[in-house]
Amino acid sequence: MCAQYGIDGVLSLNHHYLDNQGEKLTDYPTEAYPVIHGHLSYKQISAVGNAHSKYITWLRHPVDRVLSNYHYYAVVDFQRRKKQRPNAKLIDIETFIKRPLRQNKMSTYLEGINLEGFFFIGFQSQFESDLKKLGSKLNWSLDSHLLKLRVNDNQKAKQAAPGPSEELIAKIREYNYKDLVLYEKARRLALQGFWD
Repeated sequence: MCAQYGIDGVLSLNHHYLDNQGEKLTDYPTEAYPVIHGHLSYKQISAVGNAHSKYITWLRHPVDRVLSNYHYYAVVDFQRRKKQRPNAKLIDIETFIKRPLRQNKMSTYLEGINLEGFFFIGFQSQFESDLKKLGSKLNWSLDSHLLKLRVNDNQKAKQAAPGPSEELIAKIREYNYKDLVLYEKARRLALQGFWD
C-alpha cells in the first residue's frame, strides 16, 4: 500500500490495537488518508467511509483460517499471555474451535455489507494473481517483488505440524458453516468475473 500511496497516505490499524488503547477508528483523522488498512470490521471501516469509499477485502478458506488462527494463538498469543499469567494453560485445537468467538470470523467482520458491495474481493490462495487484478483496477504500478511481500500462508506451520485429520476438518467446517457459505458465494462471484 505504501508503495502506491506513500508512507503518509496509509493509516494501518487493527481492532486489537484499538481495543487495547480504548479507542475507535472514528478517533483518528481518517479523512486525511486515501487508504485505511488493517484487520477491521466493515462496521468499523464504514463508520468513517463516504459515498466514494471503495471497500476491499481478502478471504481465506475457513478451514485454513481456523488452522492459521490456532497456530498464531499457540505460537505467539499464548506465549505473550503466559508471561502475564505464568499458570496459563495452552488449550488444544478441539477446545479452540468450539469457542464461539473463534467461529465464523469472516462473517462477523463483514457483517453489514453484501459481497456485491465490495469494490474487490481477493483470495489468499491466489494472492499474486488477485493483487495484479486489484492493481489493474486501481491503476497501480506493481513491481514483481511487491507481489510477494506479504503472503500469510503459514508455510512454516504447515511444514512443522502434521496435517489436520479429516475428523478435525469436518468439525471446523461444521463450526464455521456461515463462513463456508460466504466463501463459496465469493468464489462463485469471482469466477463469474464480478470483480474483474
